Amino acid sequence: MRIITLSVLLASLVSSAQFDSAGGEPGSKSVHKDDASILAWATGATIIRGYAQINDTSAGKPTTGTESSALGVFDGEVVSLGDGGVITLTFDQPIVNNEGYDFAVFENGFQVGFSYYLELAHVEVSQNGTDFVRFASESLSDTSFQTDNFGYTDPQKISNLAGKHQAPYGTLFDLEEVGLEEVKYIRLIDVVGSVNDSFGSRDSKGRIINDPFPTPFASGGFDLDAVAIVNGAMLSVFTPETFSKANPLVTNSLARGEVLKLKVEWADAIISSRDIQGKIVHPFSKQPCSFYTPGTYIITILQQNQQWVQKIVVY
Repeated sequence: MRIITLSVLLASLVSSAQFDSAGGEPGSKSVHKDDASILAWATGATIIRGYAQINDTSAGKPTTGTESSALGVFDGEVVSLGDGGVITLTFDQPIVNNEGYDFAVFENGFQVGFSYYLELAHVEVSQNGTDFVRFASESLSDTSFQTDNFGYTDPQKISNLAGKHQAPYGTLFDLEEVGLEEVKYIRLIDVVGSVNDSFGSRDSKGRIINDPFPTPFASGGFDLDAVAIVNGAMLSVFTPETFSKANPLVTNSLARGEVLKLKVEWADAIISSRDIQGKIVHPFSKQPCSFYTPGTYIITILQQNQQWVQKIVVY
């Protein structure tokens, strides 16, 4: 009897396990589309769409968006993958395993009251475009019923699946989890959210993933808006209490050798800069900064316990 009771208790604890909260909430594994930690966006894409409804191919394939819809900044324009559809993203620069999270995936899920309409996708990465490694995912959503095509999903029941967070928040991923120091390709595979064993998708522990199904529409399946490269070190440093969106720099662009200038002369301001790979270019110093290599840089300014972050382009 004691063994049975203990087993029931353990099963209950496992089933009630929770992951991080919805986009924008404290502790959420997400990033806002306008966050200063975003360094760059996907520049290339190849898509293989699935059917709008995997068990009824008469519905055809989704038609919403094209590969270009997934490129560049988050803008509300999406490309729909269909059931089991695949899209592979490329970038002008490799994604490096720096401190903290390294990239984010943006879908067009949304919040209704206290509930969330979410469509999910597996995330894989590759160094060569041929050999991909999948992020270990978990879904604790109830599978005793089918989430219908207008049903809701609790983001706290989902881990390491793109689409977990509602727009305009992107779901964050850390290359440290897959043991790769650098990748050039990100592949997203639509989760077929059916609880039917015959064609439903499963998480890394073999559990069926329940998300809206069927979705026999022109926008069926995972709707990708954008994929961003992220400087995770900045995410871990800047909190709402210490981060301001003010722009204290005179300009967002500099000529080579030009001195960085502030809009206000702060005698006690401390300035540092990093390149888009997260490497410190100028250590914290009260001395003016000049740049002699073209590229994009992240400038950090500290003053009176406030932190400001601004991107500049050196040409």
